[in-house]
Amino acid sequence: MSIDACAELVKAGDPDRYLSVMAAPVDARDRLFVLYAFNLEVARAPWASKEEMIAEMRLQWWLETINEVYEGKVRHHEVVAPLAEVIAKYHLPQALFVELIEARRFDIYREGHSDLGAFDAYINATSGNLIRIAAISLGAKDVACIADFGYGVGVANLWRALPALYVAGRHPVPVKGTLDSNAVAGGEVPENLSDALSNISSNALTKVRNARKLRKQIPKSAAPALLSGWQVNVPLKFVINQPENALREPLETSEFRKKLELLWRSSTGLW
Repeated sequence: MSIDACAELVKAGDPDRYLSVMAAPVDARDRLFVLYAFNLEVARAPWASKEEMIAEMRLQWWLETINEVYEGKVRHHEVVAPLAEVIAKYHLPQALFVELIEARRFDIYREGHSDLGAFDAYINATSGNLIRIAAISLGAKDVACIADFGYGVGVANLWRALPALYVAGRHPVPVKGTLDSNAVAGGEVPENLSDALSNISSNALTKVRNARKLRKQIPKSAAPALLSGWQVNVPLKFVINQPENALREPLETSEFRKKLELLWRSSTGLW
């Protein structure tokens, strides 16, 4: 697949990340489009079939493919060829790709996370690892504040998807006691879920703020990798203030304000 085709894939399937890349300097875009196309393919794999075994096979294919790339073998696939080039050119860590793929196995099944630690590990390995990989490709060292920012972005993105996930019978947020499945599918937020959403959001927002305080640890060249989380504040603050409405209200601003903030953050470098 060409870089242009990767860009079209991201544009259609991950429009917010597409906008963040288009706000980046031209010389940073190619590698980001390739990495985001890879992430999109892996994120879709668990949902490609209602048959759990087929979904497992799709993720296993990606796991084997990534491992082969590091052995010098490149499968014939529209995303794999440019991805192999990006991995080799920017010396991207194999472990981060493997962890990202393995974490997506959770999305195949209806069982929830066993506890908050398992939830955190999932967010860190998916959103966190993607931002870490992207930042490294743009010249950053793998410092902790990048992972912290990635955690916040991952939680914010998950909150935006919660209504659809609960309607689909999934349980992505660990709660104390038993969750009322019918209530959440109908848009209600029981007390135990409200408490969990508030606590997780507060922790995520703290991580985001701390990461931004350490912004100087990250070279300006890597800022476009973190720009993908330019909307992180909106869902987190909304859920902290109104957890009871988290499944009923859209957790984002208007398209105009969204693009205005992207413009401001991209021009100032204040991701």
